[in-house]
Amino acid sequence: MSSSNPTDQVLAILRDALSEAQATVRSYDKKAQIVGVGYVLALGIVGALSDRLPDSGELTEVAILIGCGFMIVPILLFGYVLYPTRKSASTLVEDSTDAGRLEHVLYVKPERHDNVEALKASIAGCDPLNEYTFELITVSKLREIKRKRFLRALFAASIAFLVLFGTQIFRSLLP
Repeated sequence: MSSSNPTDQVLAILRDALSEAQATVRSYDKKAQIVGVGYVLALGIVGALSDRLPDSGELTEVAILIGCGFMIVPILLFGYVLYPTRKSASTLVEDSTDAGRLEHVLYVKPERHDNVEALKASIAGCDPLNEYTFELITVSKLREIKRKRFLRALFAASIAFLVLFGTQIFRSLLP
């Protein structure tokens, strides 16, 4: 068995790590979409159940606003998971001395590489180790932002369901 070049091994590791980070970023987008839709559907079911409970009297405008706030904020937070995209993620990584020498060939920006020759020249002159490392750091930071936002949205949905549960219990205890 022949030994391969250590640089090739490093690049293979970076490619694998980048692929994994990209897959995780995409999975947070899918999870947020699925759970967000599930949350909206669950709200519909809870709304249908609340119609069968006894009337608790008139609701004030403040109570309605607070209730809507509790129910709508999680929807907005699930949408917020989707916002940071790869295009906006390049601003997450601080410029370093190596970043100035980057050709950005793993995430091609049309304004930088506006024709085939410009892209070919960038690819020929790039340092693959710097390119993969920069891209991995960028996507990893994006992944962490999405993870935190997804968990925040789940927590908000949990709070909303607890508030709904509490109000339903209160309404069911009314004479």
